[in-house]
Amino acid sequence: MKVGILALQGDFSLHKKSLDTLGVTSIYVNKEKDLSNCDSLIIPGGESTTMSILIKNYDLYNPIKKYSLNHTIFGTCAGAILMSKTSNDSRVLNFSCINVKSKRNSWGRQIQSFTDTINLANDFEVNSLKTSFIRAPKFYDFGSDCTILGTYNNEPVLIRNNMHIISSFHPEVHNNNLPIYKYYLNMING
Repeated sequence: MKVGILALQGDFSLHKKSLDTLGVTSIYVNKEKDLSNCDSLIIPGGESTTMSILIKNYDLYNPIKKYSLNHTIFGTCAGAILMSKTSNDSRVLNFSCINVKSKRNSWGRQIQSFTDTINLANDFEVNSLKTSFIRAPKFYDFGSDCTILGTYNNEPVLIRNNMHIISSFHPEVHNNNLPIYKYYLNMING
């Protein structure tokens, strides 16, 4: 298995470190042809409007949209915003991979970033994890095809559908968040 990590902007190198820890081969994706060399894709956190500009400049919107029809994608923070059906911000490109609306910076601006414990569904090897929220989105108005896998203060922060998974938080920031990656990797094989 080879996982692609969109490497236009954001914390893509920390995702690679997490995958390396699990012994998973990964490549950086910044061209359309890179997508054909990976079994799945991570769209990292970063800044969703900047990422949208870069995706457009690198002509990756349509290739990623097409890729999402047959491959699992994991979007974290800004990546989750891009994967949602809308963020109510015309500057953001939305792939509509997952039937969720997102609201940018809902947990606060950069200065209000924080680390705290989230609760996980029974599908994980642990029932809680400490993780980081950095200008994180909130998710709302999700479809019946979505399953909530994790919550923070009763708010959904980790959601999946049949093929894709999104998180408000940054699992790559903490080594203890490897159960999130293991779950995602099992989705690729499932």
